[in-house]
Amino acid sequence: MSGIEFKHKIGLGLVSYIVIGFMIGGGIFVYTGIVYQYAAQALPLAYALAVIPVFISMIPLTLLGSAVPITGANYMYASRMVSPGLAFTGIWVYALASFFGQIPLYLIGCSRYLQSLWPETDITLMALGILTFFYLINLFGVKIAAQFQGILVLVLVVSLVIFISGGIGSVEAVRFQPLLEKGTGNLLLSFALLTFTYFGGNGIIELGSEIKNPGKTIPRAFYIAFPLVTLLYVGLAFVTVGSVPGDSLKGAQEPLLVAGKSFLSNGVYIFFVLGGAVLALLTTLNSLLIIGTRSLLMIVQDQMLPAWLGKLTHKKQVPWVLLTLIYVLSILGVISGFSLTTFASYASLGGLVIFLPILLAAWRFPKQYPDKFRTSPFRITKFWLRVSIIIGLLMVFFFGIIILYDLKAVFKIFFFLMFIATGYGAFLLRKRRLRKLGTPLETIIKPLDI
Repeated sequence: MSGIEFKHKIGLGLVSYIVIGFMIGGGIFVYTGIVYQYAAQALPLAYALAVIPVFISMIPLTLLGSAVPITGANYMYASRMVSPGLAFTGIWVYALASFFGQIPLYLIGCSRYLQSLWPETDITLMALGILTFFYLINLFGVKIAAQFQGILVLVLVVSLVIFISGGIGSVEAVRFQPLLEKGTGNLLLSFALLTFTYFGGNGIIELGSEIKNPGKTIPRAFYIAFPLVTLLYVGLAFVTVGSVPGDSLKGAQEPLLVAGKSFLSNGVYIFFVLGGAVLALLTTLNSLLIIGTRSLLMIVQDQMLPAWLGKLTHKKQVPWVLLTLIYVLSILGVISGFSLTTFASYASLGGLVIFLPILLAAWRFPKQYPDKFRTSPFRITKFWLRVSIIIGLLMVFFFGIIILYDLKAVFKIFFFLMFIATGYGAFLLRKRRLRKLGTPLETIIKPLDI
């Protein structure tokens, strides 16, 4: 199906580490402060509710990843079952915005946390040093990068558990009363906003051909990651709200750090900042580097990008040219001085552009590939599959409105539309070029079961 037979595969443990690292990002630190203003004492409840629609919306992806595991799944599913142009454009927008905006934003965020502990730290040099380190790690192959991810995730989880266990004794029940002080409407808004913090794990389907027994491993990784992350998020919110007076949290950009200072010793607090806040960003960064080249590699296989971009290292089969391209774009993002938050918003919108056709692909999947649907290791009826797809589509619509509203400026929205237009324009130009060369795109793109 992909034209590449990957020799180095990863099992359930490493897959789970990647999913967890992707899910626990900087959002838990950033969104807690934002949402506390709406939820107040109901913040833990909002976190508990937020996981439900996200988990349901992952069901269609889990089905596809289990039934037809393939590298570069975000591109492959959409291009084979919906539209090659839409698939190419989604990857184009997401890739460029992620590599130039989202990754640099994570790097600068890490550097700022480190600067808060060591004021003499140069943010730009630290960001470039971190990026170079993870670039080199990923050049050793997916297995080494995933093993290193496992170490980081273990330290991350330990630091979050230390925060929860260290603060549980300071929790006072009176600080949760009245539970719905801000009203039911604000609780619903809070739960909707917090759904952002549970996304990311869907990226694991990008490694389908590089996973041992993917039909069972991908669903099991989700079953491990979602309960664990939910417990951690609810525990963090419970301790944060219950351990310090509400006035201390109002207006705080990062309530977890405010709460942590009140009950953690200085040494443990530093460990929490490094192992929690910093590693939450770094594990997401590493996950992006692990999976970021895969759909692009499949686009190269479809001859929609130059063949030299898809060169692999001999032993580890690392797409080193694409990985180096990510590295260079991320360096430019760090040193550019541009508004990286805008590019990060573009990356989120690009993710929705990808997510939408995958949901549509899942809707068509039982009809286009009935045998694979019936024999999928992950079993679900057509009715419940469609229910989960509809919920996913509603989330795409909601997220799109929220992100567009956050962009505010008309020129930023217009620039994003131009971003999409350049991607689709590049697709049309390459498609025309292939036709002139006598190899129309229609003859290159093969069904998923071939």
